Amino acid sequence: MLDAERFLKEHEPFNYLSPEVLKSLVYNLQVQYYKKDEVIFQEGQAPLNNLYIVRKGVVLLKRDAEIIDYLQEGESFGFVSLLTGKPPSSTAVVYEDCLLFLLPEKIFKKLCREYEAFNQYFLKKLAGRFERKKEEGNTILERLARVQVKDMNPKKIPIVEATTSLDIVISSMAKEDHRAVLVKLPDGYGIITERDIIKRLLAEGKDPKQTTASEIASFPVYGVEEEDYLIDVLTLMSKHAIRRVIVFSDQKPTGVLEDRDIILYENRNFVFLFKEIEKAKDEEDLAYLYRQTTKAVVELVLEGADPERVGKYVSELNDRFMKRAVFLAIKRLGEEPLTPFSILVLGSEGRQEQSLKTDQDNALVYRELPIIDFDPKEYFKRFSEEYIKVLLKVGFPPCPGNVMISNPEWRGSERDWEKRISSWIDTPKPENVLNSAIFFDFRSVFGDKTLADNLQEYVGKKLKGQSLFMSYLVGEGLKFRPPLTFLRGFVVERSGEHKGELDIKKGGIFPITHGVRCISLANGLQERNTYDRIRKLTEKGIIERNFGKDLLEAYRFLNMLRFRVQAENIMKGKEPDNYLNPEKLSKQERGLLKDAFRIVESFQELLREVFNTRLLEQ
Repeated sequence: MLDAERFLKEHEPFNYLSPEVLKSLVYNLQVQYYKKDEVIFQEGQAPLNNLYIVRKGVVLLKRDAEIIDYLQEGESFGFVSLLTGKPPSSTAVVYEDCLLFLLPEKIFKKLCREYEAFNQYFLKKLAGRFERKKEEGNTILERLARVQVKDMNPKKIPIVEATTSLDIVISSMAKEDHRAVLVKLPDGYGIITERDIIKRLLAEGKDPKQTTASEIASFPVYGVEEEDYLIDVLTLMSKHAIRRVIVFSDQKPTGVLEDRDIILYENRNFVFLFKEIEKAKDEEDLAYLYRQTTKAVVELVLEGADPERVGKYVSELNDRFMKRAVFLAIKRLGEEPLTPFSILVLGSEGRQEQSLKTDQDNALVYRELPIIDFDPKEYFKRFSEEYIKVLLKVGFPPCPGNVMISNPEWRGSERDWEKRISSWIDTPKPENVLNSAIFFDFRSVFGDKTLADNLQEYVGKKLKGQSLFMSYLVGEGLKFRPPLTFLRGFVVERSGEHKGELDIKKGGIFPITHGVRCISLANGLQERNTYDRIRKLTEKGIIERNFGKDLLEAYRFLNMLRFRVQAENIMKGKEPDNYLNPEKLSKQERGLLKDAFRIVESFQELLREVFNTRLLEQ
């Protein structure tokens, strides 16, 4: 039955159950298929009699038309109604065609009674729901009463003279993609919107060249100060039935705030953000959305979301920003590419494991075709420079190592890349090994995916029989050891900015990520995500089953701590990093952290044996 037993044991809380119990449970499951937009259950209907588990697809939970949760493969829902005996407090709607496992209420409650870990998982989820519901009692009004206009980063609005002809105004609006302009009048300001142009100019058959801005401008203009609160802005909009207000500072207009900006602020859920990113018209739109995604992800982390899920959400969002950035870069160039190309994302973005501390790691590959008057090398040089400028404006910091397509070393034709990869593998000097470690998790995020597939195939063939290179590659991960003393205390920084802290990425996350990457490449696995790689290596018996389970949980725990510390830093207005103070953890968490580091030590010992790296480390 779709290998339900294997599937369940890979997801909480079913992984807390013994193999015997899982096997018995599978016989009680029902399988149900639902199509996109189909309603699974309605808010307020009779209490549910099944726990729903997403096997494939995506389900949205909605309350009063607002999306409150986005559920993917492995996640459960419906437990609130089962545990409380009350009607469901939300409506479940299929967002992508999905296959669900249905676990009968009787079996669910029996498992809750007999297995404490299973019960605690759902009780914590339930408590979290109640806490959020309690906070939502006056959410909108309270939040809007705390947020100032300046916090929304209002968009700039152009200002024209009263005598400016409408053809110039329209051209300016179209060129800069503005929805409105201010008109400077003798006694203040008027405003021209897209709607004004349609109703007062085009509908009346006026000549844009013979019509001035003052003739169709609306006034008075409704304005707010940067220090005003959003609740005041909404009150003003409602009172005068308007959709935008002008923002002033020291009596001078500095920007415009629209109702959609406030709606977006109040709907920072991922489905909404995905759609808004795809519709963004310029870098300013994308930059605003990028700030909102950061806030949304921080909230998700602080709610205790699974780090595997968080990493994939962040990567999905970043993917969409990068795709949209391609269109904006081509628009800035004013010239379409005449040959197929692909933007590749590398490192953690390639593995879909982004943290809250992100930068750019990207590459570009194109296909050389005999096209007259088109030089792909020259074109993609200009495109790459514009693309990176867009990403920087959006908010993606530059890569410290300059691993970006604006660097000619990270873009080229298929032939260029094959030569580059071959050189890295044939000559495993430190720089080449490091470049390989960065590149080998690449994934196509835009363009012709076959270009990436062909490169992946080339890498696989080239690595066969390259035991010396693989030993050097593995050695990169063995340079970093878990920060434990001989007596099993923590090794922390003794001075400087991070005194008393340890780097959880260098000491734990990177050694697992890199080691798992090496074993996967050596065995020809196609998976890129570290969680997926560990599962596949365990499934194939390449990593012993129990150790694979321990390694997976250690990796999950280390990432959970990193996400939490980064989110807390962001909430304090600090830059996120990979340092944490073990003394600020609970006693139980310190014990789990030591256990995780011990597993990393065991994993590194396994790598030494498999790849025979001991001589290289001496």
